Amino acid sequence: MREKRTTTTTDRENHAEACRQRGWFPGTLLEGDHGHGPSVIRITALGESEILARMVRHDGEPVAARERNWTLSCRDWKRVAQ
Repeated sequence: MREKRTTTTTDRENHAEACRQRGWFPGTLLEGDHGHGPSVIRITALGESEILARMVRHDGEPVAARERNWTLSCRDWKRVAQ
């Protein structure tokens, strides 16, 4: 079964709650593309309204990025396997 892609359309929405509603928790890998190749992030924490995540791949290549605040806006996101 393919998971539907999800876009949070505004920065005013509660991104952490959007993750919880979709069953996306710390450890979940999400893929999104905003026109520069797909990026895969790993959610590391959900706050009251914010997401912390680390980019692990971009355009198919591993990335050693630091954890940072992330939003669901500007891209369509879907859960992906390891």
